[in-house]
Amino acid sequence: MFHGELVVWNACVETIEEYSLHHVTAKDPMQFIQIDVQEGVHFLQVGLNIPIIDKAALERTILMIRKYKRLQQGRHEYGARSKTL
Repeated sequence: MFHGELVVWNACVETIEEYSLHHVTAKDPMQFIQIDVQEGVHFLQVGLNIPIIDKAALERTILMIRKYKRLQQGRHEYGARSKTL
């Protein structure tokens, strides 16, 4: 659900290390959720400060996003820097 409607996300979940290969990042970046809606397509990008995306990390990420009631468009950084490794 996003803004009260059921949506299908075009999602990308990656490590901060992988994200930094194609984006400029801070020396010690925070985890983030980036939400954009373009022409009715809902894009969700998640950057996690963990060494690898495994099944458990993906399941926790999906659960976190489903439970987060105040999701809005834009970039949302969260978590302590370097504390999630």
